[in-house]
Amino acid sequence: MHGHMHNAAYYAHAEAAVASLWRHRPEGGSDPVYFVRKSGCTFHRGLKLDDLARFKVAVTRIGATSLTFTVAISAEGLPVADLEIVWVAVDPASRQPVNVPQAVRDWLKSFLA
Repeated sequence: MHGHMHNAAYYAHAEAAVASLWRHRPEGGSDPVYFVRKSGCTFHRGLKLDDLARFKVAVTRIGATSLTFTVAISAEGLPVADLEIVWVAVDPASRQPVNVPQAVRDWLKSFLA
């Protein structure tokens, strides 16, 4: 409508980039589920319809029960947007926060920014 991608689409594409990384995590038998606790975005410029964008995912914090991801979006070498997404680990049955499994914590350390 305005000649650039709608603001909400940045979140959808950033979450897809995090999900792409997350597919490779070590899985255990009693893994928690993860919910978005908080997200934010700093927009630098709008993406137009035919722009090719690059998404770079990093981990900036591994807490006891939460994980913080950043997604830097760029196009033609210029920053487009920076997003921060905080997940909280919860027990699937009780929906109460639980600790992030150690195997996941160890795996994510290689992505710390």
